[in-house]
Amino acid sequence: MNFILMAAMSLVPLFLGMSSKMIFKTKLTNAMLVFMIFMSLWQLDVSVLYSIDLFREETIFFLFRLLRIGSIMLPPAFLYVGYMALKHLSKEQGNWMKWIINKYTLTAYYCWSIFIYIINWTDLGVLGLNTIAGFGSADVVLFPKYGEWGFLFANHIKLLIVSILLTLIASRKVIDKYVKFFLTSFSSAFLLTYIVGVMNLQEMTFIYSSQIAVMIFSVFIFFIFTHMNTKMIRETNQIIKRKEQEEQIEISTSGLIHEIKNPLTIVKGYSDILARNDELNSKALGMVNQIQVAGSHMNSVITNYEQFIKSGKIHASEADITEIIKEALVLTSIKTKEKNVYIDLNEEKQITAIVDIDKIRQVFMNLINNSIEAMEEKERKIIKIRTSSSSNEIHILFADSGSGIPEEAWGNIFTPFHSTKDAGMGLGLSICQRIVNSHGGNIEILKSSEEGTEIRVTLPAVCYEGIVGG
Repeated sequence: MNFILMAAMSLVPLFLGMSSKMIFKTKLTNAMLVFMIFMSLWQLDVSVLYSIDLFREETIFFLFRLLRIGSIMLPPAFLYVGYMALKHLSKEQGNWMKWIINKYTLTAYYCWSIFIYIINWTDLGVLGLNTIAGFGSADVVLFPKYGEWGFLFANHIKLLIVSILLTLIASRKVIDKYVKFFLTSFSSAFLLTYIVGVMNLQEMTFIYSSQIAVMIFSVFIFFIFTHMNTKMIRETNQIIKRKEQEEQIEISTSGLIHEIKNPLTIVKGYSDILARNDELNSKALGMVNQIQVAGSHMNSVITNYEQFIKSGKIHASEADITEIIKEALVLTSIKTKEKNVYIDLNEEKQITAIVDIDKIRQVFMNLINNSIEAMEEKERKIIKIRTSSSSNEIHILFADSGSGIPEEAWGNIFTPFHSTKDAGMGLGLSICQRIVNSHGGNIEILKSSEEGTEIRVTLPAVCYEGIVGG
């Protein structure tokens, strides 16, 4: 009866792992499923030691050796979960850790574990089973009798503490709050489970307790894993929604622009021919000139709008945001020096993100140029640029000492062809917004008055599509 109950409890990690796999089809979920399978096999291995009233001792000994794959493969499986989560660290964040937790060390760890498992099938590993007094309602419990190399298994299991500590240390470097919470909770909870489970190595300890510990651990991890993935999916959907809105603008306007261009070309061509016709009187020539001016204006509008549409197409790669800001400052340095503008840039730390470098640089240059123009009539000309990371977001704040933007204009400031200037098409900030939105981010005015304006650009710090999408 004890064996049946313990075997049923042993299947809890497997059930929860498969449930996670059915809900979330990701690479991290695959790693979790592998880990949960080995957890179940480990506990089944413990369970067969209580089955003396159901099986012959020779059968139990065979099953014990066979199922020992669970406890032996558990340390590399645990590290594999950490490896899959840490793959989404930036190069700067996880550079030193990835020298330790990588596919080569994992392969070596698995190979070593297979070697230990092979030894387990020889007399060097396990000689047989001893009969000891049971606990509670169990009259008899079997316990392995180790061979000459039995210490290798004991030390291999104790190596799990190294995997746990490495994962805990690595989790401190993770920016993403959901992955960080999962890794910390996963490692801490399993450390407690490990302390209970490792008592199985001692002959006279209460091994039945490890079943309860593993079951509680599995349920706890299932809930925090589900919580993490749900939050990631929610934020990913928000980012995708913003990107889809930008793509919809392109789809709905590209065809319209194409259809306008064709008749516009004809209008422009014939108006040029008519302008060279000597038979037209001055009044008719004036009308033709007006047609040419209107055509040129319409062509300029279409060209600028095409630029606005194309600004949503991005080619992202990992980059340092501070370096992009510095590049933008170099490209606007002639104008800042000419206008006697002081730039105050903080350089506290390196912040990396997956962005289109050229497009984001264009956003920063546009915001700097706007600030310079807003300070034309000001004696004190200063642009403060601050970068920071909070939770899963990167914030870039641009604050100037310009004349400000009227509050009634805030709602339309990012609208295409809306401008507060006498000259210009009113597409600068619209293009900025389109670029930032295409990255899954946001741009907004925080405050603006006669003392100056603060605009904040927010970009995602983590690419969830790589984690959630598998």
